[in-house]
Amino acid sequence: RDEIKIMRELGVQPEGWAPFAEGLKGMFQEPLLMELAGKYGKTPAQVILKWDIQDGIAVIPKSTHKERMMENADIWDFELDAEDMRKIRTLDTDRPSMLDVNNPDEVKRVYDYLKNPVLTTL
Repeated sequence: RDEIKIMRELGVQPEGWAPFAEGLKGMFQEPLLMELAGKYGKTPAQVILKWDIQDGIAVIPKSTHKERMMENADIWDFELDAEDMRKIRTLDTDRPSMLDVNNPDEVKRVYDYLKNPVLTTL
């Protein structure tokens, strides 16, 4: 939150790079997101995108599947209420879900990947 506040003060548009973190760490099965998806008649992915957008974060979700692309675009017919926005914010662990560059093991994993690329995700 501190970084986003500074970016806004400087007129920089925050962007949620890889807003789904490739679905790592059970993101799409997170109980709160599943509960809210049911409440709004949406998917956890749609709730995530809507939360980012309502919070002023630009997102460009990546998918190679037409049905997911269409799902990602179908978020403009609902609004998360203030309490649900707050609840989602409590899921923030203050650490990246996909690549934590402050974790030496993660840095080594990426370095090894760059030396020995395989068809896999970082």
